[in-house]
Amino acid sequence: MVSIIVIAHSEIANSFAYCLEHILAKRVDSLHILAVKKTEDSESICERAKELIDKLHPDGGVLLLCDLFGATPCNIAQRLVVKDRVELITGLNLPMLIRAVSYVKSDLRTIVAKAIEGANSGIVHISGDAV
Repeated sequence: MVSIIVIAHSEIANSFAYCLEHILAKRVDSLHILAVKKTEDSESICERAKELIDKLHPDGGVLLLCDLFGATPCNIAQRLVVKDRVELITGLNLPMLIRAVSYVKSDLRTIVAKAIEGANSGIVHISGDAV
């Protein structure tokens, strides 16, 4: 089973978890939150993330999800990537997270593909011209 860690700006990280569990109407055991506070030092955040990954010992790997490419949570998460063991996707949205947790029993490669597919299919432009 793949473990999922949301590494994102403080309340955004917690809000994604809350929304997901509200939608699914259950606690998601494979989901872990690392909320990054703006007052926290990058090295201490990185250490917390490493400890969490080590604690999980997932057989299937770890998927890191970040809210914004280039921001502090993402920059930290990039340092944690290990090919075929710890992967990172940025641009987190709710459809991505729902899809990722729906496939946690799959292998890491599959869950990455499904999460990206969910993110992309969750973006829909509806204009006033469409009826």
